[in-house]
Amino acid sequence: MKKKVALMATARKKSKETAPVIEFYQSPLFKKSVQYALENYDTLYFYNAKDGLLLPDTVMAPYDVSIRTFSNQQRRKWGEKVVKAFCQYEKPDQIQLYLHGGNIYRKYLEPVLHERGFTFEIPLKGLGIGQQLKWYDKKLKGLKE
Repeated sequence: MKKKVALMATARKKSKETAPVIEFYQSPLFKKSVQYALENYDTLYFYNAKDGLLLPDTVMAPYDVSIRTFSNQQRRKWGEKVVKAFCQYEKPDQIQLYLHGGNIYRKYLEPVLHERGFTFEIPLKGLGIGQQLKWYDKKLKGLKE
């Protein structure tokens, strides 16, 4: 059976203090996505505009960088950087990959992941933020019952 791996977006709302990734990002959506991922996946990886790929215990310091300010070329290079780093940890034939995060990021990750032979699912594809929060609430409630 293949290992279940999540590749997850971070969040705009951040701590003012240095902290590990899963504590540093503060948005309700991020917190719910982490809670869900910890219950459902074997391994978690995160990504942000500033650093690219992040491991859950990566210690973050406050910063202000957004992919929205990148040119299309910078975004493509960013996607290649994230996937190249991801490939140092995971191989396409050994995992089932799940992408969590907005289209602005996925648009530059998905083609590179395909090129590298990864297949993946996008559990919240097409859902707005409010719908995503409800999706996580429903899934997390189901885990507790």
